[in-house]
Amino acid sequence: MSDRDIQRSITAFWDTVAPGYDSPQNVAAAGSADYDRWRQALAQVLPSAPTRVLDVGTGTGFLAGIAAELGHCVTGIDLSAGMLDAARAADSAAGVTFLVGDAVAPAFVPASFDAVISRSVLWTLREPNRAMANWYQLLAPEGKVIAFYGLSPAEDSEPANAGDEPSLFERHYTAEARSELPAMHLSSHDPLLQAATDAGFERVSTMAIHSLQGWETSPGSDLPYALVAYRPAEP
Repeated sequence: MSDRDIQRSITAFWDTVAPGYDSPQNVAAAGSADYDRWRQALAQVLPSAPTRVLDVGTGTGFLAGIAAELGHCVTGIDLSAGMLDAARAADSAAGVTFLVGDAVAPAFVPASFDAVISRSVLWTLREPNRAMANWYQLLAPEGKVIAFYGLSPAEDSEPANAGDEPSLFERHYTAEARSELPAMHLSSHDPLLQAATDAGFERVSTMAIHSLQGWETSPGSDLPYALVAYRPAEP
C-alpha cells in the first residue's frame, strides 16, 4: 500500500465509527463528573482565556468543545468528514469552527494560534515528528502544545483474534498500516520528548493525569498523560 492508501484506510475507519463514537466508552457526557474532570485537566494546562486554540484530530470535537467552554477561540480539524459531521451536530459545537484538515500538516499560516491541543491523536499519526515540527510553526511566540496520549505495552506479534475474520479495526489498521505508526505502542515518553525538543520547543514535560484514568488514550493504555511544551519567546 502507498502512504496515501494507508492514510485513506485509516481515515475510512474513523468515518465508519463516527456515528456511534460519542459513547460512554469514548466520550464523557457533558455535565457528568468525568466530563468535569476533563474540563479541569484542560483548564490546568491551557493558557488563560481568551486565546486562539487549534484542536488537531478533533474527532467529534470533545476537547475543542471544552476549550470553547473555557472561553477560547477554537478551531478543530480532522481528515474524517464523518467525525466532523458528528462534531458539528454535537451540543459542544457552539463556538468551534470545524474544518477538514491534516493533523500532521495543518494548512494555516505561521503563528496562527496560541495553543495546539490533541487528545488520543499521536498514536495514529504516521509522522508524529513532522507533526510536532509543524505545530511549532503554527504557534505564536510563547505558545504551547498540549497533547494527551498514553503509554502501552509493545504490540503483540499477531492480532488477538488471529485465524478469525479481522475486526473492523484490523481491516483498516492493517499490519502494514500499524507498522507505519511509530507512536501507536509507546512504552516510554522519550520519543515524544525528543520530537518536541527537536522541533524547537522548550520547557518540554509530561504529566500523568490520574483523574482521567480509564479513558481511551491510545491502544492498550488506560492512564492519560499530557505532553506540554512551549515555543520560545522571540529574542
